[in-house]
Amino acid sequence: MKAAIFFVVLFFTSLNLPAQTDKPAYAPFDWIRINPTESYADFAWEVLPQGITQAMVESLLASHYISSTDPITLFYVKDHLIALLPCTFEVLRWKGDGWENLYKGTSSGFNCHPHFFVLEGNLYSLGRYGFWRGHSELLKFDLVKGIWDPVSVASQPKYYTGVGIFVDGDRIFSILGEYIHQPSQLFESEKNGYLLDFKNQSWSSLQLDFPEKSENSQWILPSFDLKDYGIQLYQLKADLGYLLVHKKENSLYFAQDNDFGKFKLFSIAVASGNSAVFFDKYGDPTFLSPEKDFEERFKKVGEIKFTKQTSPFGLEEWSFSILVGIVFLMVVGAGLWWWKFRIPKRLPQSESLPTFEEQGTVDGEEDIERLVAKLIAQPVLLVDVHQLDDLFGTSALESLDYRRVRRSRYIKAVNQYFQAQNGKELIVRTKSKVDKRMILYRISP
Repeated sequence: MKAAIFFVVLFFTSLNLPAQTDKPAYAPFDWIRINPTESYADFAWEVLPQGITQAMVESLLASHYISSTDPITLFYVKDHLIALLPCTFEVLRWKGDGWENLYKGTSSGFNCHPHFFVLEGNLYSLGRYGFWRGHSELLKFDLVKGIWDPVSVASQPKYYTGVGIFVDGDRIFSILGEYIHQPSQLFESEKNGYLLDFKNQSWSSLQLDFPEKSENSQWILPSFDLKDYGIQLYQLKADLGYLLVHKKENSLYFAQDNDFGKFKLFSIAVASGNSAVFFDKYGDPTFLSPEKDFEERFKKVGEIKFTKQTSPFGLEEWSFSILVGIVFLMVVGAGLWWWKFRIPKRLPQSESLPTFEEQGTVDGEEDIERLVAKLIAQPVLLVDVHQLDDLFGTSALESLDYRRVRRSRYIKAVNQYFQAQNGKELIVRTKSKVDKRMILYRISP
């Protein structure tokens, strides 16, 4: 154990320490993952980076916010140590004597098995599963407001969730994923993947061009995002090891590794730069350093090929922008004409209309009648929250909290109308028999 501690200390001290300030001093790391299901009774706490203490970890593991067996992720963001818990939106900040929850909303269950990351000082959550479906929703946390805001992106793959998710500047690789939509029994592997371009805020498909792809599902195998490499635990034929995404070369490598099980079933993992160390329940380390003896250990197995992004209608980017500008001016002109000749009088300036999200109102009785008829005609009588939002036409609301309020008001209006006509409610809220955390809605005409 003493030898292990020596090598771990050497590992951390070999990194550049931050400048000394009056703020808490943490040894440099990009991320830390903590397994909430492991026992730490015999863990050697002195192996952890400077500033990460036993009391800190144990109080985090005792948090009532934990609702998943997936690892908890720690980041150092804007001079604060932040902890993120899968399957909840809670963002916990270390205060020196305990954890403070920064999240001010009420949603949960949407971001199970997520990929958390920090980019340019901002905190993000990507995917991967929630409410019986896979997804690639990108959320950004507002540290001031205490809410997760959806990031609007184009061409988002439907029901797709990546397994290996790796950030490289303005690009995010999402590979070896699956299409999951349990209400329609959709479970389909994706042997290639997608690329999210942060600069253009759009998704495009990519191809993993190597012949010997695994036929096994990769869903349960963890991946690790390092500075220049993405590591996905992988089985190539009969060999267990890891598939390496070389971010700068857009190339794929494979290395067989006898420590596969230690990388899969770790207690605490710490990553910094292009290296990571994985501790077991005793604090014994296993090191992952792809750059060490790279040419001897890794075999190149393929390339990553990208789909060329084109603007809609096949137009060049500049001509499409001009077309969009012309259409925008026409719409504005038509709107001004309609306002001038069709609106009898303006509202008093002192009377300000609430925003669409703030109104939270429902439509008239005729619209409610049409909505009831639409619900009764729905072929699937047991729907999840996203299917219900589609039926209500509220899925376009970006804020999850606003969407929840609007959904609640529509359910109330529909049930009041149906109760008056038929003596019972039309929409009944229930829980999934498979996963009690998941809320479903039964349409009972």
